[in-house]
Amino acid sequence: MLIDLSKYKKFKLLLFGGLYFAEGIYQAMILIVGPIYLINKNVPLPYVTLLGALIYLPWGLKFIWGGIIEFYHKYGRKKFAVFGTIFGAFGFFAISFIDQNFSLLWFAIFLFMGYTGIGFLDSAVDAWAIDTSKKEERGKINGSMNIGKWAGQFLGALFIISIGVGFSYSFSFFITGLIILLLVIIPLIVKYEDRKIDKLKIWSLVKQEFGKKITRLTTIYFFIFVLYPALYFTILVIYLKTSLNFEDTFIGFLYAFWLVAVIPGSIVGGMLADKYGRKLPLYVFLIFIIIFSVTPIVIKDYYIIILNFTILMFFVNGAIAATWAMIMDVINPKISAAEHEIICSIVNLGGIMIGSVAGTLIVIFGFNNLFLLSAFIIIIALIVLYRIKNVDKIKWESES
Repeated sequence: MLIDLSKYKKFKLLLFGGLYFAEGIYQAMILIVGPIYLINKNVPLPYVTLLGALIYLPWGLKFIWGGIIEFYHKYGRKKFAVFGTIFGAFGFFAISFIDQNFSLLWFAIFLFMGYTGIGFLDSAVDAWAIDTSKKEERGKINGSMNIGKWAGQFLGALFIISIGVGFSYSFSFFITGLIILLLVIIPLIVKYEDRKIDKLKIWSLVKQEFGKKITRLTTIYFFIFVLYPALYFTILVIYLKTSLNFEDTFIGFLYAFWLVAVIPGSIVGGMLADKYGRKLPLYVFLIFIIIFSVTPIVIKDYYIIILNFTILMFFVNGAIAATWAMIMDVINPKISAAEHEIICSIVNLGGIMIGSVAGTLIVIFGFNNLFLLSAFIIIIALIVLYRIKNVDKIKWESES
């Protein structure tokens, strides 16, 4: 018997968080394991981040995946989520066969293909969450999705690295593919209710929504905000590997440890956004992000640096949960997949561009200057956030 989300509302947290866990595993591969793996394969640092950005390109093409999902909405979000999960699993299966005879080209192609599947998964899950959620629960839902993604990313990094170092990366990649494949069970046991919407004039509605000042400003804020994690977390793993000279396995354990900050941060950020509105918690989180982004410049003790990054993870994830809730608020539920993924494509292209040059920026400017640049990005985001008005007053008919 399939689970009815209208009766078991808390199951939404497991559904969307579980599917984001699969997404997080892929991001672990691209953002954490990939740089370490490629550095060990003697790939030059500028190429490492450039390759990561190219593999991440499906995130910049989400307007295509969202458009396809919206155009064929009669098939439902669930089927696209299932397809994306399966396709993503086969990406890991493919790279497991090339580790012994490593080819940078085939490594990139197979990961790109798998991440395209995860792009469909992400687009479908985002639209499904918007379709089935009310304004007052979106903070908590986004908190669960954020926890799922970061748990997948951080635990996935530890798992892939530990198995890879202890046995082989071929075996590690194959087992990871199996884990992603098993996650397809979660959407399969959920009852999907068709939205029962007649033929939509999708692009005319999209044009109408982007004609609104609040939509444009929110998108600009989101674009600037995402530049921060795209830069900071790209250089962070390289900083740990090359500047602090941490061992690969220790880096994996460190990311897993950071879940002690990621999970509470996501929960607190979501709850505060639901209780006090989106902007007030964001002001607080963003100010603390600025402070803890630059403090590693003056800290010399390894333990204090790790503590600093732990605190930073808390505030970053609180800000992410509140930001996603605000994004969902401004999106028209009738075109949730298309509008959401257009916004995400615009935003992610910025993240891809800055991530692609991160390795070169490290070589030219060094880590300390990039920590300062990251803080400056958040200052600009704060200024744009201030200009967004009445976001907490938005109410769509489907939420009444």
